[in-house]
Amino acid sequence: MSEINNNQDFRFCPRCGAVMQNGVCASCGYGRTFSQMPPNIQPVMPNVHYMETPPKKKTKTAVVVISVVAGVLLFIGLIAAVIFYFSNTLKAAMRAADEHPYKGYYDDDYDYYDDYYDDYYDYYDDDYGYYEPDEDDPYYKEIVDWVQDDQDYFILWDTESVNPDDSDNSCTYYTTYPILEGEDGGEEAFAAVNDAIRAEALTYRDSYHDYKEGCSTYGYVTYMDEEKISIVFKHSLYEKHGTLPRLDALTFQVSTGELIEYSQMTEVDEDLALNFRAQDKIQNDNDYVQDLTDEELLEALKDPDSVVMFYTPVGLEVGFNYEDGWVTVTLKEQAL
Repeated sequence: MSEINNNQDFRFCPRCGAVMQNGVCASCGYGRTFSQMPPNIQPVMPNVHYMETPPKKKTKTAVVVISVVAGVLLFIGLIAAVIFYFSNTLKAAMRAADEHPYKGYYDDDYDYYDDYYDDYYDYYDDDYGYYEPDEDDPYYKEIVDWVQDDQDYFILWDTESVNPDDSDNSCTYYTTYPILEGEDGGEEAFAAVNDAIRAEALTYRDSYHDYKEGCSTYGYVTYMDEEKISIVFKHSLYEKHGTLPRLDALTFQVSTGELIEYSQMTEVDEDLALNFRAQDKIQNDNDYVQDLTDEELLEALKDPDSVVMFYTPVGLEVGFNYEDGWVTVTLKEQAL
């Protein structure tokens, strides 16, 4: 169903004079509302004046970035200035050192110490720190370990020490010594040998309080093969104003564990005493030995409480302890 309005109102258009129907000109369209205009007719828009958009203000982030950049540039400038300052100062100091009246003296002095330390460390390397005894050496230079890894037995090390409870008490005792073990029988196979080694290492264990600063004992394996092994013990008795060194040695038959007596190692006679003095002149030039008469020297070598003998790769080492220390010489003709 629909409803239509039949009321019509006719009049003339005031714009073009054509007939208007229902208030709308059929010719020019006068009287139509905007929504009634055909799509091909665009309305005339009024003139509108727009204001220019004001510039945006700087944000806080931009201000912070600018400040950081400025600070970094300032810091770099300061660093450059400091480097420049110290560089000039160093150059000035170097120029002053070149012009110093004692420059040559100090240079010569330091050269002297450089030469001294070079000689010292050469001596240390050759005779102490890195000495490896060899059968071709003219004589045995220093007591060092000569442990061989290709035997049917091997060496372990044990230590014992005594330290007082009072930290102000410097009287102490320390020893380290070798222990023999076999691949099959372990330590039990060398029980007798190890007992003798430990007893010698602990020679001063019960009397170390007799010395102001105590004492220490270091054991060395100076020779070892399938038949024999020599153990040397360096004792240091620490007195208040110095150290008294003492020397002992034990040599064993490996297969049986028996101690090899000194009398089995060489015959001590007048010929030995003469050879000893001659070799000492070459090897040590010890004043005490050179001042002894032949009879006194022979007596020292026969004294069971002072004489010491042990094997080395270079030869048989023979010597004795005396009042101020100990001395040994190498008998190469009795090398093993």
